Amino acid sequence: MGFATDPTAYDLDEDRRQFTVRWRDGHESRYALDDLRKVCPCADCRSAQKPQGGLQVLTGPVIGRGELRIVQMAPVGRYALRFTWSDGHSTGIYSFDLLRSLCTCDVCRAGAGR
Repeated sequence: MGFATDPTAYDLDEDRRQFTVRWRDGHESRYALDDLRKVCPCADCRSAQKPQGGLQVLTGPVIGRGELRIVQMAPVGRYALRFTWSDGHSTGIYSFDLLRSLCTCDVCRAGAGR
């Protein structure tokens, strides 16, 4: 049996700078906001992380670790979430499959149940 990728609930804890998803299989995944923003799945961020033989120039404010916040989140259909970040970025669609694959707990890293 594989891991569930359908959430029963999700929550943003601004004080801890953490986003939590509770999955239908009872598992709970916690994500640091900085880490979620770093793995943004949008085309611009994916290409910016893999420059082709040159200097990649990014626009926008320089934000240090621990400063980034989610200012808004919205469901995308029944399969994903879109976050609006405090750096103004909002084009990444984080599918629930992606979020579950990003869980770094010992159980998920070991691939138990897959």
